[in-house]
Amino acid sequence: MLGVGWALLDAQVGDNRPHRHVAHQVSLALAGTVSVIGTATMDLAEGAAVLVPAGFEHSLQPSGAALRSLYVDPTFRGVRDLDRLTGLMTLTAVESNSLAAIRSSQDAQLWIETFLRKGAVTRIDHRLGPILDNLDPGTSPAELARILGISTTRLREISVRDFGVPTTKLLQWLQVQKAIEAFDLSHNLAEAAAAGGFSDQAHFTRRLVEWFGVTPSRGLARLKITTFR
Repeated sequence: MLGVGWALLDAQVGDNRPHRHVAHQVSLALAGTVSVIGTATMDLAEGAAVLVPAGFEHSLQPSGAALRSLYVDPTFRGVRDLDRLTGLMTLTAVESNSLAAIRSSQDAQLWIETFLRKGAVTRIDHRLGPILDNLDPGTSPAELARILGISTTRLREISVRDFGVPTTKLLQWLQVQKAIEAFDLSHNLAEAAAAGGFSDQAHFTRRLVEWFGVTPSRGLARLKITTFR
């Protein structure tokens, strides 16, 4: 399930390289033990869940393990929090069980809202949310700055403060999401790359590996998305 600023993915762990992304990731081991490997390794027993904070480099093992992952970035409800975390955080049994019980878009969004209330909520810049959700793929930082009526330097400061990455990286993150949605409709890598505003298939592949640690052939081959807007 994919919505504005959030996604819920049920999948088997594949061959993934160390990666990091703009979204916080909450992962639940559905069957067997799953290892989250970063600066330290955390082993999740079946039914246990962990928060992987935004910007934390990690990979998942072993290949074939069943995993539920919930992703959320600051475009969800226009707030940023949990962004002071620098390492893995285990969830309580109640949080893990309620994550396992999610069956709908409404369930997922309610879970996120409840979980985020654990920290202090800070709103992102009020100009960013609506614009980023409807931004043309391939928009440059300079073009976005002109739309907002601010300098590229000021935009970069806002992007780092609210999303933890410079403007260029934030726009790449949005491009990858657009391309993934397009791939689900066409299952054509060239069309997906074009829809995401990438120069070619290789460009899209590099960005997908950077943000999610997988190539399109491995990470998207059997992907089925239900989109909520």
